[in-house]
Amino acid sequence: MAAQHDFTSLVALRTKGGELTALRAISGPEQVRQVQPLLQFDPRGSAPASQLDAVEAAIRNLRQLGRRVMLDASEVAHLPAFGHGPTGPLGQLADRLSDPVDLLDAIAPSTFVPVVRSDADLQSAAALGRLCHELAAGGALRIRPATAARATIEQIIEQLALDTGEIDLIVDLQYVPEVTAARVDEAAAILSALAELGEFRTTSLLSGSIPRTLARTSTWEQPRNEEVLWDQLSQNGATELRLGDYGTIHPIPSEGFGSKHVNLKYTCPEHWFYSRERMPEPSDQAMDSPRARTFRIVCRNLVESDSFAGPEFSWGDREILETAAGQGQGSGSSSKPVALAISHHLAYLAGRRAA
Repeated sequence: MAAQHDFTSLVALRTKGGELTALRAISGPEQVRQVQPLLQFDPRGSAPASQLDAVEAAIRNLRQLGRRVMLDASEVAHLPAFGHGPTGPLGQLADRLSDPVDLLDAIAPSTFVPVVRSDADLQSAAALGRLCHELAAGGALRIRPATAARATIEQIIEQLALDTGEIDLIVDLQYVPEVTAARVDEAAAILSALAELGEFRTTSLLSGSIPRTLARTSTWEQPRNEEVLWDQLSQNGATELRLGDYGTIHPIPSEGFGSKHVNLKYTCPEHWFYSRERMPEPSDQAMDSPRARTFRIVCRNLVESDSFAGPEFSWGDREILETAAGQGQGSGSSSKPVALAISHHLAYLAGRRAA
């Protein structure tokens, strides 16, 4: 098992179809050697039982590759279908993972790093602290600026009953539409104040700059503001700060709606590449669905651009090239663009270097 501090990038992914498909496509330890996944249960995702099964499989697969998952159940802990008690589905998964999956599973029992948020009540923080001790994996503390008061954080750490050296600190800014001097100063002030509490196992800055909806069609680029912000803080002295992002998804979940467009959000050094096209009306003469036909165009836009990394870069890139050529499978699935984009994104993060 890789040391828990041995990563340069953290990625927060929801437990939905596209994200989990991309995780299942990871096949070698080099693809996660520098990448720390943080999975967060989604109340708007598939049925609780299906999410639990999928997350268990992801944890076991990543464990085989040497990476322990951070797991955040804050948004579903109050839903009875996800499990009873203050730890919700995390307690269920701890029980499931305590046993090998089969007789050939000889590796030590899988564990994960429980995540507590800075708006958690003290009872929940204490329960998650007990789970952290049970799993012997430490914990992660996810802090948003609105609940970053020193007294609040000190109380949560006290309830966790962990030394700061056993805690991965995550400063979560969520959506960052632009990088301004004021935003850099705000993030630096939060990091400085938290550093006074002790030396944490790791410290990551988590944010995302992809807007909730894309307003254009064809192709265009946008700065990767999450990386710009992290870079400015690193250059200003936060040399041990890890980059964290939300993959290729907007940081704040929404109810979702039936879009008439298909898009692909593609990670590049210093920028996002967006390809988006409107679906045509259904046709009786067409061999496949409007979504599948449009996704082929979206992929072709990327493949013909200077931003495409090539089919050898990741499973997702290979699928993008095949889809552009009309050979891909499942092109009509609404989760397929997310799966391919996240696959490429994970490979991008794996190839990054620390500041």
